[in-house]
Amino acid sequence: MKTLFFKLRYLIVCSMVLGLLITVSCEKEETPIESIESVDTVNDIQEKRFSTPDDPDFRPPRIPQPPQFDAVCVVRLAYLSYLRRCPENQSVVNGWVSVLLTRGFDDLAAGFITSHEANVKWNSQYHSFLSRNHLTSHQVDKQVYIAYRGLLLREPDVNGGIGWTHNLRQFGIKFVANGIANSQEFANRLANIATECTNAANQCTY
Repeated sequence: MKTLFFKLRYLIVCSMVLGLLITVSCEKEETPIESIESVDTVNDIQEKRFSTPDDPDFRPPRIPQPPQFDAVCVVRLAYLSYLRRCPENQSVVNGWVSVLLTRGFDDLAAGFITSHEANVKWNSQYHSFLSRNHLTSHQVDKQVYIAYRGLLLREPDVNGGIGWTHNLRQFGIKFVANGIANSQEFANRLANIATECTNAANQCTY
């Protein structure tokens, strides 16, 4: 009887140990499955993330600052080039320097080009230019003529005058002044600006 009892107890203990081993084994087998699913999910997210284009860079380009210039010289040269005279006093010089520094070169140029004084000063030469080239004021506007005189110190060539007149009617005088000022011919003038400034300072009191 005792032998039978021990056998039964032995079988029960063995069954429990075996069951425990099976349970632990199952748990161990499930763990890597969960880990694989987790890695797959991360890979999916990474694939979705890197398949999109990179974010655009909206930072401005590194454009060098423009060279320093003598604002008083620029105003003196504007008077001499557009109006063929020196500024009358320090007050008007200071006023135009303020325009140049706060609103820009094209605003300064536009102010002189559209002035009544410039319109009167160049009237005779402008009409002579039209007559010599068989042009009308509709083909080459007087403001374009004055812009050439003030910026490039010469009369317009016919094609240039017609082209900038078209731009004047479409975009305005500041566009024209800015465009001519960005030409190679004006850049060549700027290369000798120090000499012009010296001559202007010797010629003008203000």
